[in-house]
Amino acid sequence: MTEAELKQALADSIAETLEAMFFTSCLEAVETTPQSGLEMVARVEFEGHPSGRLTVRMAARTARAIAAGFLGEDEDAISPRQVADVLCELTNMICGFVLSRVESAEGFRLREPRLTPAAGLETAAGRGESAAVRIAHAVETGAGALEAALEMDGGVCPP
Repeated sequence: MTEAELKQALADSIAETLEAMFFTSCLEAVETTPQSGLEMVARVEFEGHPSGRLTVRMAARTARAIAAGFLGEDEDAISPRQVADVLCELTNMICGFVLSRVESAEGFRLREPRLTPAAGLETAAGRGESAAVRIAHAVETGAGALEAALEMDGGVCPP
């Protein structure tokens, strides 16, 4: 799998997951999500060949709107915990979708998705490591923009 194919798989996973499970349409690809103090970030790490992590970030108001669509509730009726849980589940679904398309001789094991403080968001480079591949894709929805970034430590195609 090439990096271009992986980027397309990431874009497809975002669009299909949002539309099928969250009743939210992707209106257009954008450069990146706006960064603000009211941002929510979730991450799921995975082990396999290659290992890595997928991070999803968006404004808190966008996360609330997406959670309401997923739960079939009015935005005012859902709790902050429900918003956090739905964001983690969205991250898990996108990661699983992308990894199902990655060519690997072994399966992947996903860890539990977790919220990550936006200010403390650490990439492989921030830890003094080097991810072999980092691919990001951002989309605008009717509720705001979201970005997913996939880091793979062992490259796209294992030897």
